[in-house]
Amino acid sequence: MAIIKEFRAIRYNPEKVNLKDVITEPYDRITPAMQEDYYNRTPYNIVRIILGKDDEPHFEKNKYRRAKIYIDEWLKNGIFIREDKKALYIYQQKFKVDGNEKVRNGLIGAVKLEEFSSKKVLPHEKTFPKPKEDRFNLLTATNTNTEQIFLLYDDEDEKIRKVIDSAIRKKEKVFSVEDEDGIIHTLFVIKENDLINEIKKLLAPKTLIIADGHHRYETSLLYKRENEKNRKSEEEPFDYIMMTLFAIQDENLVILPTHRLVKGLRSLDFSFEEILSPYFEVKKEKEPERDEEWLKVRELMKGEKHSFIAYFPSFKNIFKLKLKEKSNWMDYMEKEKSHGWKSLDVSILHSIILKKIEPLFEGGFNVEKNISYVRNILDGIRQVKEGRYQGIFILNPVSLDEIKKVVENGELMPEKSTDFYPKLKSGILMFPLDEI
Repeated sequence: MAIIKEFRAIRYNPEKVNLKDVITEPYDRITPAMQEDYYNRTPYNIVRIILGKDDEPHFEKNKYRRAKIYIDEWLKNGIFIREDKKALYIYQQKFKVDGNEKVRNGLIGAVKLEEFSSKKVLPHEKTFPKPKEDRFNLLTATNTNTEQIFLLYDDEDEKIRKVIDSAIRKKEKVFSVEDEDGIIHTLFVIKENDLINEIKKLLAPKTLIIADGHHRYETSLLYKRENEKNRKSEEEPFDYIMMTLFAIQDENLVILPTHRLVKGLRSLDFSFEEILSPYFEVKKEKEPERDEEWLKVRELMKGEKHSFIAYFPSFKNIFKLKLKEKSNWMDYMEKEKSHGWKSLDVSILHSIILKKIEPLFEGGFNVEKNISYVRNILDGIRQVKEGRYQGIFILNPVSLDEIKKVVENGELMPEKSTDFYPKLKSGILMFPLDEI
């Protein structure tokens, strides 16, 4: 059972700041160059809270305690405002993909934390210790959820969608801002008790799937455990986390592929045909010459499952690799994994293609050492041509149905399998854990 509650959010005061100057990408997407840019936009950019500089000239040298100082100061000075009444929120994003306009509506609420063993909230990817330590330090210092996390729920009968669509038609925008990528972010506030209770009732039986924000979710679980000694009532604010929820059936949910860059091969004196022919049809294609041609290279796969493009400049061609479905490729995969997991393109890439070329790596193959990830094809091709990597494998995106099958089977997707687009901007709302 998903327990969702309204809360009094902290948000920017649009009368005091230009919202375009204060919102950012999520903390884990911010490069050093982006961090510098955000810092230079305005003294009130959210980056100072979610990803402060270690060397920022401020009397408080600890960036986590400094974040708490900023939250308190900006509230006091009216840069931030706090809702006067508990509410749920609708976060709308308007964006374009391949020239087609899309509109995505998410519901923001405080959702009760559940251990993964309960099967009420399901992860889809592994997490790593270092990011969790960083987020835990920030949460401990601020006692605030400073960013949203992105979850999916099943709305096959579209009852929740109809309620949200109806609310949007009746509500005035609290704010609307266009970011540097042309994406329009709009916030609506729901304060009516009848509407809030209807939404809560419809969401109650749902199982939630984490799309983005695994580290922050696990950080909040740890924070809850750490605060058990301070529990004074059956329900405490630290039992909850701010989530943005989207229906998994929403046709405007977009997943982009994450491509694999390869380095560490001691020799490129090999043939894809010889190595992969038992399992793949290998077809040579002309190497694209212009950026526009590279951007269309995935059309060679035409959305086909189990197809890949390999580009290693030394071969003077690109290669289309298409799995021979009638071969015994399934026998080469991890036996303990489900059919759904084995059928993922990224699983096939790692478990067959990379495993087949594994002996060619200097000092043995290691994913962390030999594989990097890139979402933008042109950026990946540039890095290969500059010699930073020896080659790239270009993939099609995973589907929502594939994600659902894997996680409902209790499995995790391979690393960097999904890239939901667009990301939820930081600086839209914050959830202070002082009341529930």
